[in-house]
Amino acid sequence: MLAAGYFSFLSHRRRRSGVWEHSTHQFRFVGSLMLYIMVYWTTVGLFTNKKEQREFFARYEPYIEEGRQHGFTFYYLDYAGSYERIDSPELNNLIAEKNPGRVLMVLEVVKDFGKLRAYSVRSVESITVDKAWTDGNPPWAALRER
Repeated sequence: MLAAGYFSFLSHRRRRSGVWEHSTHQFRFVGSLMLYIMVYWTTVGLFTNKKEQREFFARYEPYIEEGRQHGFTFYYLDYAGSYERIDSPELNNLIAEKNPGRVLMVLEVVKDFGKLRAYSVRSVESITVDKAWTDGNPPWAALRER
C-alpha cells in the first residue's frame, strides 16, 4: 500500500515538474517514510504488550451453584471484595488433600505504554489454571500500579 502511494505520488510529480526535481523529492519522501517506520516499530516494540507477574495471597471457599460445587472462589487477603473463581480438578484435589489456610495466586498483567490492558490468573499454589479460571473482581488499583 505504501509502495502504491509512493509510485502514484512519483507519477504525479513527473507529470507536473521537470525531471531534474525528481531525485530531491524522492530522497526526502523515502527518508521521511523510513524514519516514520523506524520510530513507530521501535516504540511499539518497546512499550506494548509488556507482561508482569504479580503474587497475591488468598483465602478460599467452595463455589456452589445449583447445589453443586464448581471449584472455589478465592478472596484476596489484602483487598476486601476482590475475588477470582477457579474450577480446576488438580487444584480441587490439592485443596482437598492439604487444606491450606491460604494459597498463593500468581496473576499475569499485560500493559501497553504503562496502562493496564488485561490480566489473567496463571497459577494457584504452582498449579496452572489458565483454562479453568473465570473473571472475578480483581484489585484493580494493585494491578495498575508499577
